[in-house]
Amino acid sequence: MLKRELVVLFLVGCFIISSIPTASCRTPAPMIYVSGDGSGDFNCDGKDDHIQINQALKFVAENSAYTTVHLKGPFTYVIDAPLLIGSNTILEGDSDAVIKLVDHAGWDTMIPLIKQMSSSGITNVTIRGFEVDVNHDGNAELAKGKGYYNIIYFLYSSDVTVHDMYMHDGHGDGLRMRNSNNIKFYNNTVYKLGHDGMFAIECSNVEAWNNTITCRTNSALRVWNSNNVKFHDNFIDSFYHWSAGGPGIQVERSKGDMNNIEIYDNVITNTYGPGIWLIGTAGAYDKSLSNVYIHNNIFYGSGTNPSIEWVGGILGSGFHNVLIENNVFDGVHNAAVVNMYSTDTNTGPSGTGFTTTVRNNIIVNTVQRTKNAAGTGYGVINRLPSSHTIVMENNCLYDNTAGNYKNVKSTTDIYVDPLFADQSSHDYHLKSVAGRWNGNTWVTDSKSSLCIDAGSASSAYSNELEDNGNRINIGAYGNTKYASKSGTIKQEGSSIAVEEVYDNRLREASPDVVYQSSPFIDVGGMNSVRYRDIMWFDLSEYTDSTEVSNATLSLYWYYPAKSSRPEDTVIEVYRPASAWNSNYVSWNKKDKDVSWKNPGGDWYDKNGVSQGNTPYATITIKGSTLPDNRYYKLDVTELVKEYTSGKYENTGFLIKARAESNNYIAFYSSDCGIGSKGPKLSIIKKASSVTVPVVTVNATVTDIMDNRLREASPDVVYQSSPFIDVGGMNSVRYRDIMWFDLNEHPGSTEVSNAVLSLYWYYPAESSRPEDTVIEVYRPASAWNSNYVSWNKKDKDVSWKNPGGDWYDKNGVSQGNTPYATITIKGSTLPDNRYYKLDVTELVKEYTSGKYENTGFLIKARTESNNYIAFYSSDCGIESKEPKLQLVYS
Repeated sequence: MLKRELVVLFLVGCFIISSIPTASCRTPAPMIYVSGDGSGDFNCDGKDDHIQINQALKFVAENSAYTTVHLKGPFTYVIDAPLLIGSNTILEGDSDAVIKLVDHAGWDTMIPLIKQMSSSGITNVTIRGFEVDVNHDGNAELAKGKGYYNIIYFLYSSDVTVHDMYMHDGHGDGLRMRNSNNIKFYNNTVYKLGHDGMFAIECSNVEAWNNTITCRTNSALRVWNSNNVKFHDNFIDSFYHWSAGGPGIQVERSKGDMNNIEIYDNVITNTYGPGIWLIGTAGAYDKSLSNVYIHNNIFYGSGTNPSIEWVGGILGSGFHNVLIENNVFDGVHNAAVVNMYSTDTNTGPSGTGFTTTVRNNIIVNTVQRTKNAAGTGYGVINRLPSSHTIVMENNCLYDNTAGNYKNVKSTTDIYVDPLFADQSSHDYHLKSVAGRWNGNTWVTDSKSSLCIDAGSASSAYSNELEDNGNRINIGAYGNTKYASKSGTIKQEGSSIAVEEVYDNRLREASPDVVYQSSPFIDVGGMNSVRYRDIMWFDLSEYTDSTEVSNATLSLYWYYPAKSSRPEDTVIEVYRPASAWNSNYVSWNKKDKDVSWKNPGGDWYDKNGVSQGNTPYATITIKGSTLPDNRYYKLDVTELVKEYTSGKYENTGFLIKARAESNNYIAFYSSDCGIGSKGPKLSIIKKASSVTVPVVTVNATVTDIMDNRLREASPDVVYQSSPFIDVGGMNSVRYRDIMWFDLNEHPGSTEVSNAVLSLYWYYPAESSRPEDTVIEVYRPASAWNSNYVSWNKKDKDVSWKNPGGDWYDKNGVSQGNTPYATITIKGSTLPDNRYYKLDVTELVKEYTSGKYENTGFLIKARTESNNYIAFYSSDCGIESKEPKLQLVYS
């Protein structure tokens, strides 16, 4: 009897325990964690992981105190059914958390990997931070572009945000929205999906920005019968293959209101179809129902598809009120702007009066398309003259293969070389003797482009800095703060290319062979063989280092074509230890019967150390980087100044890779026979005199506050720590916030250079598993050093985003385009020196009064397994404290 009672009590106890709500064991609100290592609230094992993730999402949907499901990495969550998300939910993850579709999933069409819980729609949903591998090759039995395995598909929904995702290798769309509104898609990397990167159908208030998208089967960004759309600051290209996609951006109308479509500040290159396709199929309709504004974009090489006719820069039909303004088109196929339907002979939609205005654009080097090439290669073509009109206003057209116009006329365009800063590197700023932006600072040229101040008199120009000539520039930077300046006064010297050059390859496997006339030069290692180069430019016209303000060595990529390398190539420049003879120099010898002391060349480094390892100049080319038909640039100013001052004999440059294994690359040599691709030494020579004497002052700002922000101690104030730190370690992130007193330096024109220097503190004499890419951003508001922490910016005042609120260089809140960045390799050991970041642009924004001086927010791009620390202002060692060094006049 007693045993029976004990059994009954045991069973009742088990029932009570099993009835306790699971929430009592969960992580405190608002986060729910999913993991693959047993540390989560819900735990997966790499098989049917949708079950546990959906349990987590269901828990958040049913418990209002919870908002977020976080996928912990590193782990790959394999799913065999859709993830179901409800309203007011954040689905986020670590960057190394991966959602992967199972092999041979066999789902029906239009079933996405992530879908809404309610068929009537959801609202206030964010998806961010993790990777989605749609496993195309594991599901190759199904066709692309047929609606299979879209990543995210929501209907009748609102306030949907998708950002900082990596989505790749799919059959369908990345984000697909229908009958929805308030959609944001930004900071995503999208690679080789099977349809569109983002596709909005009958939606409103759609914005996509700061995305990097490589198309495979269709377009990067697409809207259909939608209004209030902004696509801006995206980089779009295409996977070159017979199965590759169509346009970079597609805007499609078959009914309804398509007003306020704005496409701007994008770079669109090498798309298989047109860069942008405007396709209206509705025929005649009220002109008030559509308007499209396309401005300040750069198109180069678009329209490569050899099997279709509908290629070009911007291809359109069936749209009213289209304005194409202040773009650059370089080397596009068929035409920069073309009115046509899917083929040359297709009459297009019914209706008439469709007008496109093309204003203030630069159109150069248009080439013929591959299919039915005859009659193509013009700057602008109208294939639909009976129903469509193209109005040309103040454009520049130059060197287009077939001519400038077909079925188009203009009385205001100009036909001159626009004088781009560096067309081969796709730098489309206009040369100017008064000032041109080079990406970092203002420089001057020996001549000015005729496109400056040549735009339409009706166009706004107020965003151009003075002297702006009171008229807009033609080209992509017109009416922006980066527009080249007007005027004829040279405040500084112009860039001059040194023409006389000798270069030789040094090849370890052929140590006595003289490679004097090879079409290429090469560095790195391949098949256990090392390669180096030696190069000399004639600097005899420069007799004083004060003449030289800048010197840049530019090398144009030659090999390998369209393939990556196993390892990164860190290119370095040293000073050859003695003169050498181009007729005899080899791996073993520097002259006839005269050997190097060290096979492979004798050199001095920047510190004067024989065979040292501190180069005068360096650049890292990632092993994953593919050739992109451009110059790679090395700043050799210091070495050139040492030559021109007479400090050392001009012995040229010895060029090698830091490591010399599995990282071989080659560049065009001076004997390549292609003048636009040979090595260049560009020297900016200071003006011999100036009208007004200018005193340049170097100053170090010493009034500083700095605080650590530590995620694992989110409310602790680290005001007096001897170090500051960034990156991640043991799943904890570290950031810093710093402020220097700039009150003595008002006026951005005074500051020509600003460098933030941080002295290495930790780890000592050890490497890290991952590289640390340090980035500097602008704190979004003032903060109090006595109270600032991971969670708070002042006493009882929280950050909107734990870890700090910031703006990036483009003014994007929590954006990812830093003002300054530097990469410290995981293999790099502390070397008791400062690491420097160029913060000139941000300091100028503060000293000009454009923004309140809120200091610097310093973080790592990724924040895992890459922790490093620097000495702080409280370290007690003045020679190692953070420094802000200014050059101003």
